Amino acid sequence: MEQQIIFNQKAIVLREGNGNKLLYVLHGYGQLSKFFIRKFKKLVDDGYTVVAPEGLHRFYLEGTSGRIGASWMTKENRERDIENYLIYLNTLHQQITLEKDWEEISVLGFSQGVATAFRWIAEGGISPSKFLICSGLVPPDVDLKIKKDIFDPIKMTYFSGVNDPYRTEDSVKEFYDAVASSKLNMDLVNFEGVHEVFVEGVVKVLNKG
Repeated sequence: MEQQIIFNQKAIVLREGNGNKLLYVLHGYGQLSKFFIRKFKKLVDDGYTVVAPEGLHRFYLEGTSGRIGASWMTKENRERDIENYLIYLNTLHQQITLEKDWEEISVLGFSQGVATAFRWIAEGGISPSKFLICSGLVPPDVDLKIKKDIFDPIKMTYFSGVNDPYRTEDSVKEFYDAVASSKLNMDLVNFEGVHEVFVEGVVKVLNKG
């Protein structure tokens, strides 16, 4: 018989900068926050406080030793994993918003972190002014037409590398159709790259005002 228990858990959050603009960056599958946050050094210099929460599931990337990565969820106990990481992210955001009146709050998701960010915003845990979607897809459990009122005020930008091995005609069409059918305003940026964060484009969008 399966049972559930509730207990307190500590999580790792990396943070850089002390600016008045807040940016959450949600890593992809198999990454760690301490490495992911390094990509955004330019934004720290530009007056951002960058916060990188880490997925709650860690594992060896190859075999039983060596490099370690983290993930936000798997298909096993999917709903509970989503519930747990939303509680985690909401708790983090509640604590950080008590620190000061932030000039601007933005969210960036990369790969698996895109789905995580979509769910976080859709469930009302955070209302960013900008949402940067890097090489990921809208998760099937988030209906943008139903959640249109939540996403409508947000300036959304989608970055996709033209040489991304995960990018297929079907995946691109799926994303474009989801956005088009919801009638949301989203900028679509293709860049010459692979499955990665287009840092130059991200910096440009965030510093645009």
